[in-house]
Amino acid sequence: MILESQQKVSKIIFLICITVSLISFLSLIFPAFLIEFSISNSILDESNRTVNVYELGIWTLPIIFGNIIFFGLFTMHKLKKLPKILNKIIYKISLFDISKKTCVIVILVLFSIYFIFSIDEFQREEFEFGDYVGVVKDAKEWEFKGNSIISPEIRYLFLHISIELFDNIRILPFIASISLLLITFFLTLELTKKRIAGVISFAILLQSNLFLMFDTTSSYENFWTAFYFLSLYLIFKKPVGSHIAFILGMLTKPLVLTLLPINLFAIFTSELKKSRKIILWVTYSIIILVVLIAFFTNNITHVTFGESEVGFNFNKLISSMNEFGNSLRFDGLILILFIPTIIILFTKKGNISKSINLIFLGIVFSILSQPLMFSMIEMTLQPYRFIPVIVFCAISVGMIFSNSKTLDQK
Repeated sequence: MILESQQKVSKIIFLICITVSLISFLSLIFPAFLIEFSISNSILDESNRTVNVYELGIWTLPIIFGNIIFFGLFTMHKLKKLPKILNKIIYKISLFDISKKTCVIVILVLFSIYFIFSIDEFQREEFEFGDYVGVVKDAKEWEFKGNSIISPEIRYLFLHISIELFDNIRILPFIASISLLLITFFLTLELTKKRIAGVISFAILLQSNLFLMFDTTSSYENFWTAFYFLSLYLIFKKPVGSHIAFILGMLTKPLVLTLLPINLFAIFTSELKKSRKIILWVTYSIIILVVLIAFFTNNITHVTFGESEVGFNFNKLISSMNEFGNSLRFDGLILILFIPTIIILFTKKGNISKSINLIFLGIVFSILSQPLMFSMIEMTLQPYRFIPVIVFCAISVGMIFSNSKTLDQK
């Protein structure tokens, strides 16, 4: 009975994830569709509009052909129509792992390449980002104000430290990006119990154009993303530290609050001892309580978001879903692997199922976090806020190489 309930929950989470993903991919297949749909719901006279909502985007053919090839091979594999040699290769890949020594060497090599290609960025100003001048000014003049429980105090503190210690505002943002890469590796390792999966997730994130665009910037740094994924990882390793990392994430970027349901699901489905779960539930309940009190006393909306009026707008939600395609349009590998990876993971069985559900929810909430906020308050849409999507996608690709067996100590 319990197993049947778990299977139903897995199917529901999968359906939500694939639905949100397919809607998001509309912005890549038909770039004008979501925008025009939202406009048609907000105006009465459409007689003068001549926009072709079915005009194809540049990624339409690669995505369609990539998925046709995948589903063709996937169907043949399920029907056992593939050549035996290919089935044997797939089976061996599912069991393959690397030693600790090899893993360390590969990570160090990837880091070396990353550092070599990034080092010249420290000597350049960030004038391509319009917020740069204001960010530098605020970082240099930083002082603790404590005027909101989720104001970006920590962000400017770190940027201030970077300037004071290194005379370069980009150093600590770069360290945050390195930390995000390592956290991605260790979180994948924790969920799959396979080093090769962690290395693959690391490499997928490292090659991402969106990640590399913002990895050394001070205007749109990765402090908040690193703190958030650290809080998720610590749920499985050091529960006492998870809420601290989450709070630091909130104090860096309030958007972290929209990812809270992922952490709560991780706590609920984890196999931690009862005492550790109680600690996590109590600490996160306190966070929720404080945020709710701040919300109803207008401390969040007035201090963090200014005088914005709070209210849900469906048309804004639909139009903002178009930002997914705009932000990820240069991440070809991730776009090609996105839907096939979700399908493959859904077919996996064993004790990895809970981890897969967690990643599916991560994809859903990281895709919807910015559109949901945009639909309720006045805020801009920014590509860097989709970096959590990239991280969850990188982890999901790594999880393809997982199995239900325990990691052997090699």
